[in-house]
Amino acid sequence: MKLKCFTRFISSLLFFLSAPFAIAQVTDEVNSLMSDSAAPFISSNKIPGVAIAIYFQGQDYYFNYGVADTKKNTPVTQDTIFELASITKVFVSTLLAVQVQAGKMSLSDPVVRYLPRLAHTKGLPIDQVTVTELATHTASFPRQMEQFGVARSDIASFINRLKAWKPEVPVGTQYKYSNIGFGFLGLVLERATGVSLPVLVQQKITTPLAMQNTYFDVPQDKSFMAAQGYRPNNIMAPPYVAANLLGGGALRSSSADLLLFMKANLGIKTARTSPALLSAMQLAQQPYFEVKPKFAMGLGWQRIKRGKELLITKNGRNQGFNTFIGFSPERKLGVVVLTNNTHGKASLLGNKILNGLLALQ
Repeated sequence: MKLKCFTRFISSLLFFLSAPFAIAQVTDEVNSLMSDSAAPFISSNKIPGVAIAIYFQGQDYYFNYGVADTKKNTPVTQDTIFELASITKVFVSTLLAVQVQAGKMSLSDPVVRYLPRLAHTKGLPIDQVTVTELATHTASFPRQMEQFGVARSDIASFINRLKAWKPEVPVGTQYKYSNIGFGFLGLVLERATGVSLPVLVQQKITTPLAMQNTYFDVPQDKSFMAAQGYRPNNIMAPPYVAANLLGGGALRSSSADLLLFMKANLGIKTARTSPALLSAMQLAQQPYFEVKPKFAMGLGWQRIKRGKELLITKNGRNQGFNTFIGFSPERKLGVVVLTNNTHGKASLLGNKILNGLLALQ
């Protein structure tokens, strides 16, 4: 009996002594991966500033390069706030999944149910559009609101145009990426809940996940944390203005905050995270439309099969920023890449890092 107890003691002691060494070894491997891939990539592409956050083997890693503002020479940190562009869409789709999980909406709900001005459209194409089709880019909407022949800020005219809208292909039959589709989904969520999109994101996602630097409008007292965006040749780009339809790409956030969001999507629970939110995130990641072999759409999320690996990703780009988030739900690893140049090639770099992490594990 004494021998068994002594053996257990020695085994436990060896485990605790070896754990720091194992963590240090993994850290060295991740650092080496970043030195070999990220640093040269950023330098060769002349990107002013890049924030990278990684979750790998239970550890958080932050790698920051360059400056948030070339004039002020402000260094990039994990708290620097970048425009997320289309990564906004997976926050909107998560909100939809939250409503569905709570039994307050259904994925088969027609969008006209929540918009009284579209109540008398039976038999028209818009009457066939469901919230799932908006969330999977299969509603056959054009890419931008202007393609409906109305200004971005003119929501009333946009809704009126939907009554006469004639899709190029039948609703629900083809993947057709649409910024206005997600902007419209954000509007549907506002009408369904009676709460504005910024407040919904705060109540349902950022507060539960303790995300402290994620906003549609960065507060004045945090404006110094916001990165300046750049066009090609590092010409300053104006801030993105979404008018009234925020859901297509108006969110701002930091790599540290997006790492929290990504870890929740991996099912990693913290003290404040509700099981309902984690369950909703899993619902959003499920396949709802096969675009082509090895590429299917979740709710906002892109499901990519790479060999035997399933990767869940989303990228974004506007005139001053280029962004990426991607993870392996099975391997419990992922990466966030935020750059402040429209040609920052965040997806290329993010996938390169993901491949490197998969090879390390």
